[in-house]
Amino acid sequence: MIAEMQPLYWRIQDTDNSGLDAVSLLMPANEGEPATVVPTDVSFCSRRSGNQAVDVRWSDDDSDLFLSLLERVSSEDAEDDSIVLDINDGIVQGIVQLVALTRFKTPWPTDELVGDDINTERDETEIGDLVALNTRYGFVMGIVVGMDSIDMTCILLEDISDGDVCLVPDHSVLVFDRTNVLPIAFADTDTGEGATFH
Repeated sequence: MIAEMQPLYWRIQDTDNSGLDAVSLLMPANEGEPATVVPTDVSFCSRRSGNQAVDVRWSDDDSDLFLSLLERVSSEDAEDDSIVLDINDGIVQGIVQLVALTRFKTPWPTDELVGDDINTERDETEIGDLVALNTRYGFVMGIVVGMDSIDMTCILLEDISDGDVCLVPDHSVLVFDRTNVLPIAFADTDTGEGATFH
């Protein structure tokens, strides 16, 4: 697949009549070949009747996020502008999963989750950065998938828990004020690899 040329679609379908629409990546094929459908783990409450599949073309935001995340994990040595991807590659499927979560999941309310302000030096943050989210239940790891001048949209890479009770499961979408998004070294689960000590 050539990311810049190949049109991509989301296939949305309630396959098991559960009331939940499952999201898959749909890659159209050349004439005479079958399309490729790659399931994701993303589903959402259906407001449609029946289980007829609906194909929705990727938005510019979907494509931009996909390419931004792909660029973060691609070899910096690549000189060729055309990107050829293996859809069976686990990293590519992980990126598709993040794009699907961003597109189809409603962000959780964060008013009751935010921790106290911390006065610390901030890093310049970009799409695809791993960060620590400052919650009243600790510093949890997330990945940045969107931002504006005030907020950052992040996907949790671990649960937010209060003791043994899971309050917000991993792979949830959260919108946090920039002041509550900290460098990854703050995360409770960060191993400290790559840290610089002074």
